[in-house]
Amino acid sequence: MKQLIERMMIVCAVMALALPANAQFGGLGNAIKQHAKNKVEQKVRQKVYQATNPTNIADEISSAIPEKGDAKDKLECKVAGNSYKMKGKINHERWSKHQSSTVTFERIPATLDEFKQVQQVLGTEPQGAVALQVMAFEMFRRDPALGTEALKLNNTSTNLSSTVRRLKEILGDDDSYNRPYLPAALMQGAKPTNAYTPDFPYQVKMKVDPVKKYQESELLEGIVIYLLIDSEGWDTNWRGVELVKPEGQPYYLVSNCPAMYTQCKKIKGQYAGLK
Repeated sequence: MKQLIERMMIVCAVMALALPANAQFGGLGNAIKQHAKNKVEQKVRQKVYQATNPTNIADEISSAIPEKGDAKDKLECKVAGNSYKMKGKINHERWSKHQSSTVTFERIPATLDEFKQVQQVLGTEPQGAVALQVMAFEMFRRDPALGTEALKLNNTSTNLSSTVRRLKEILGDDDSYNRPYLPAALMQGAKPTNAYTPDFPYQVKMKVDPVKKYQESELLEGIVIYLLIDSEGWDTNWRGVELVKPEGQPYYLVSNCPAMYTQCKKIKGQYAGLK
């Protein structure tokens, strides 16, 4: 950085000295020369300021540039003998449309305590909260009371009621309308033509929304992060979900996710269920 500033100042001096101080114009020529020199110096100061304050000139970071902050690119835990892993960094504060991540797990948590243990690790990252939402959906399908408690832990209060209301319909008893395989449809490898049989171990693959930049939300007291889930159960593969870590809270929470509980395509074959 020091060398960059020194080069800029040298350019400033050279440009200023190159301006002719024509004797026939006397003081006027010197005044013009000084004015031009001041203009050049002002531009150099602006460039130096921008170079030393990068947040003022960029709202996107390249995945190739080392990032500041506490975002992790790997997390792992074992709960009840089952592995839960996350790979791939997603920046917490600055939008980077090239970032992606995958959460891999071997089983849906069977109890609320197991869900809490997984959340203590995966919930510290936005992509982990997305995977926890998929798990909570399946917990709700198996036991609505248990699933509701898991969703309370993983959602903002504003998103909780709409999510629970919709899951009662989409995972309910109406055979002509319900989609019990909705949670599986959000996993890698699952599609209507294979009866929504996901790859094992299960994977939820995500990327940063390449269009929606992060936004500060006073209502939610945090930065809203927009992610997309890769899935094959809908006409459009990428399902949007919004995450936020409210001020003073330890975990990321789902703040909006209608694309996750929209009715997926009907199954072809017999649904085998999830572990």
